[in-house]
Amino acid sequence: MMRDKVLVVFFSLTLLLLLTSCSQDTEPVVNQDKVTMGQDPVAENIEIDYSNTIDDYNNYIDSLLEELELNDEEFIVQTSEEKKDRKVDEYHFTWTYNYRELEIPLFGNKLRLLETIKDEIVHRLEEKFAIVEVDWVEEEKQELDIKLAFKPQSKGEKIVTHQLKLVQAKPKAKLAIILDDWGFNRKGTKEMLSINRPLTMAVLPFRPYSQKDAKLIKEAGFEMTLHQPLEPTSPEVDPGEGAIYTTMNSEEIKETLEENLASLPDISGINHHMGSKGSADSHVMTEIMNVLRETDLFYVDSSTSHKSVAFKTAQEYGVPTAANYLFIDNVDEKEAVEKMLLRLAKVALKRKELVIIGHIRMNTALALQEVIPTIEEMGVKLVYASELVE
Repeated sequence: MMRDKVLVVFFSLTLLLLLTSCSQDTEPVVNQDKVTMGQDPVAENIEIDYSNTIDDYNNYIDSLLEELELNDEEFIVQTSEEKKDRKVDEYHFTWTYNYRELEIPLFGNKLRLLETIKDEIVHRLEEKFAIVEVDWVEEEKQELDIKLAFKPQSKGEKIVTHQLKLVQAKPKAKLAIILDDWGFNRKGTKEMLSINRPLTMAVLPFRPYSQKDAKLIKEAGFEMTLHQPLEPTSPEVDPGEGAIYTTMNSEEIKETLEENLASLPDISGINHHMGSKGSADSHVMTEIMNVLRETDLFYVDSSTSHKSVAFKTAQEYGVPTAANYLFIDNVDEKEAVEKMLLRLAKVALKRKELVIIGHIRMNTALALQEVIPTIEEMGVKLVYASELVE
């Protein structure tokens, strides 16, 4: 009788130590899984089934892929499950090993390049899994191979529960298109928003439809920048509300830019509106870069003047930057815009990366709808401006 009581106390303490020994850094919480004693209590055989934990992990991965729009069944190359078990000391662990391989199309919809989202994928998985092993390969295709694991009961051997392999072809070139002058509910708004590709929309601050346009842009899933008005060369031209002038002191520039940024949601960066004089002023650009450096935003030099110091100043202050190569719709005619886009796609193939700017206009929207399939057939991948700044 006394021996039975001692055994009951002993195994109760063993289970208590088992459940409390799980550390967040090494393994999942096992009290959600099945923990049972073996048939022979003297042998101290402890069975741990990690089925519930694996289900939780599967749900997390499913949610992550859905959030990144990578959950399309057409992307699936292979999936498999395999029952696994391992004995370590007095423990017998059982779990299901899960393998997924997805091939992400290079073109179509708003699918992003694997190279631009791989860090986010890894970071999100590190928030859930104790061990994340990453292998990144760039050859004819890009391959992200991730193994997910934990160490059960603080033992030395790891248990690999999942392997996620993502594959995508490499583009011949990358092209970012920024569309300026949102904020007026102009003709072409509906047509532009229907283009299911990565485009960057630049919204002017405090215009009659700035808030409405910004909401439509975000709901449609596009990247958005502040289209910051800067002083033009001609004093007769009004850049509009929210403009920054060369006569402003440092505090005035800072306050104006911060108010403009605060007026729009989810801004990724800025490019400038007009600004032939403002973008050529070192004082103005220095103060702008000070704000952007603090807010982790990028700057695209719209290149409205060959005297612009915006790109150079951004580099000096460590602000991610790029420069507009050319405006695509100086001639507001559909056929002219189409020809310009095809010409610039060839330039992109030579330069490998290119940023160009157009405007929210009907002819520009219709030209983009017409030409994008041809551009993609050339091997040019449309990307957000944020993917080409450095």
